[in-house]
Amino acid sequence: MKSIVFGLLAAAAQAAPSVADCCQSLAKLLPSIYHGPSAPDYDVLATARWSITAMQKPGCIVTPGSAQDMSSIVTLLVGQQCQFSVKSGGHNPNPGFNNIDSGVSIDLQNLNSASLANDRTYVSLGTGLSWGQAYAIFGKDNIAFTGGICEDVGIGGLAVGGGQSLFQAGKGWVVDNIINYEVVLASGQIVNANQDNYPDLYKALKGGSTNFGIVTKVDLAAFDFNGMWGGQLLVALQGPQAGRDQMIETITNITVDWVNYNKNDLDSGIQIVATYLRNGTQVVDVALSNTANIENPPALQPFLSLPNQIRNTNRHASLADLAHETSEAIPRGFRYVTATVTVSSDRDTLLDFWKATDAVYNNITVKDQIDWLVSIVPQPRIQESYSSARGGNILGLENVQDDQIVLWLVSRWNDATLDGAMDDARQKFIDAAVSVGIKHNTLSPFLYLNYASPTQDPLCGYGPDNVAFMKKVAQKYDPLGVFQTLQPGGFKLSAAQCA
Repeated sequence: MKSIVFGLLAAAAQAAPSVADCCQSLAKLLPSIYHGPSAPDYDVLATARWSITAMQKPGCIVTPGSAQDMSSIVTLLVGQQCQFSVKSGGHNPNPGFNNIDSGVSIDLQNLNSASLANDRTYVSLGTGLSWGQAYAIFGKDNIAFTGGICEDVGIGGLAVGGGQSLFQAGKGWVVDNIINYEVVLASGQIVNANQDNYPDLYKALKGGSTNFGIVTKVDLAAFDFNGMWGGQLLVALQGPQAGRDQMIETITNITVDWVNYNKNDLDSGIQIVATYLRNGTQVVDVALSNTANIENPPALQPFLSLPNQIRNTNRHASLADLAHETSEAIPRGFRYVTATVTVSSDRDTLLDFWKATDAVYNNITVKDQIDWLVSIVPQPRIQESYSSARGGNILGLENVQDDQIVLWLVSRWNDATLDGAMDDARQKFIDAAVSVGIKHNTLSPFLYLNYASPTQDPLCGYGPDNVAFMKKVAQKYDPLGVFQTLQPGGFKLSAAQCA
């Protein structure tokens, strides 16, 4: 029966309809969740993205409210060979990754179910929720789970991209805490992928992104939680107590020391964002946290003692409150670029990285029109020790020998005429960071997929064995390559240029 269905789908591909035909068919099939260009909410749905660079003009938008809705949508789109995009939180700034010009936009916003298991061991989350919404829903239950650091990141994208979290040293990646994926395959079949059922698909989804199906719900391990301590520490790079060079050296030294110490304090964490504003101000924002709710933990004292302090918001707070505060540092409504490089946690590497990327910034001729943000994200080796308990992930980090640091460029501006210049600056950032890693023999092949530039190949960074495994899984569950061709956005196995 399956071969007959795929044969019909292949035949349909010989006469692919226009986007108008695709949208007309969707309007007839699912009128209650269809939004055409004349619908009063079309513009709101089409532009509901974190970065203006992700805004496009789909031919129509559908908002499924269940896996069954999604199955109907996928079956129609595949049958008529209609191109589509999928948007969860819409936080990726890369054009085309969560939106589409012409084509059909599938917006997951109505996949917003949330429930707590009777035994409180896991939560079930629809992939249209944001992490901020999920944290707020369960705050009253004194329950937490690994999830996004910013409130407006969607559950869907993070659940298949890896997932940095405030709990990473003690719990691992977000994907390492997913117990089950409810996923709609290219055939329209709804399956539950976990360690017992579809274990190969389950593993491939844990970092393999949009190559296998559309995830509509995840079951995520949960644990008792009574709040935490944390906030933002803002320091000036050039200030009354210390000059710029001294500040950079001090921040570098204590950051590397911290990353290498993180295994001894699994509850504490840091994230650093160096921000060079268009008005000439240069500051470093250190996000501090302790998920055990310990105030001013000893391991974080070197950061709390930094000179040139401008603001310190650390306090006892909820997970939702801290995710909201973090999001305020990178608000929606700008044009953004993103890129990432991973290196070992090493003083000389990090010091040279500052110098090299500062040189890139200083050569930008429109500094008065951009904000240059570079984030330093710890990736301690212990973070990789949790994946095997639930069947492993696809990230290729299980045998890494070093504590690592993820370097992330997330620069922003307003004027669309600067897009080309900022794309060029992004590539120069990548080249500079890679050169520093090569110089010190600290460059890792791993690229965090959710931070990667569209010119990068994060899937290749998982290693040749994992790439081969993902291709085998994709061929098994999507033999016609629906998610390689009809959903063009995102990092595709078929497009990866692995050396």
